[in-house]
Amino acid sequence: MKISMENKRLKMRRVSAGTDPDFVELVRIYTEAHPQSERKSVLRLSRMVERPEYLFLVASHDNLVVGFSIVLCFVETDACLLEYLAVAHDVRDKGIGRYLFTESVRREEVAQRYLLVEVDSDKTESPDKTDKTRRKAFYRKLGCKEVEGLCYIMPPVSSATPPAMDLLVYRRELPQFIEQTRLRKWLESCYVEVYGMKANDLVIESMLKNLPENPRLI
Repeated sequence: MKISMENKRLKMRRVSAGTDPDFVELVRIYTEAHPQSERKSVLRLSRMVERPEYLFLVASHDNLVVGFSIVLCFVETDACLLEYLAVAHDVRDKGIGRYLFTESVRREEVAQRYLLVEVDSDKTESPDKTDKTRRKAFYRKLGCKEVEGLCYIMPPVSSATPPAMDLLVYRRELPQFIEQTRLRKWLESCYVEVYGMKANDLVIESMLKNLPENPRLI
């Protein structure tokens, strides 16, 4: 399939029901793109897509779904979470990922909020460290920054142990520092609204324990 960002044939739309044919294509790309340790069940996704605070967005080219993003707009804070973003394996490296991100953050529901992004950490040696560094660089080029010193711990979404993760932050105009009180609310929203954990989970306290009052965004 020949796809170019120059031909303007990429289109973005919201999927809001599990019965939508594009939801099936979204699930297919989701399954092939994410390891089991980071995947939710199809049943869980079909419930999420109908929740108004979730944005399931698909990019299509000539009526074929080529990628998607899933954004959760938190109810209690000024942030949202980019839960997933993926491009079909046969059309990668054609600017579709950048298009998905750019169009997602332009959405009215997202534009005035901070966007949080969970990415695989590349801070330790591993066979796929190069891929992890590349993925993080992708988001950094789009303007995302990392919370300095935060050892982010993602709760499990399946029976598999989740990988080590880093937390990135995006907004059109990012401050140099972020208040720890605000960061705490973001983490609590992640744990409660995404993973069904408690807001007073001790893991959140452990993540914040050694951070300064106003951590840098680097």
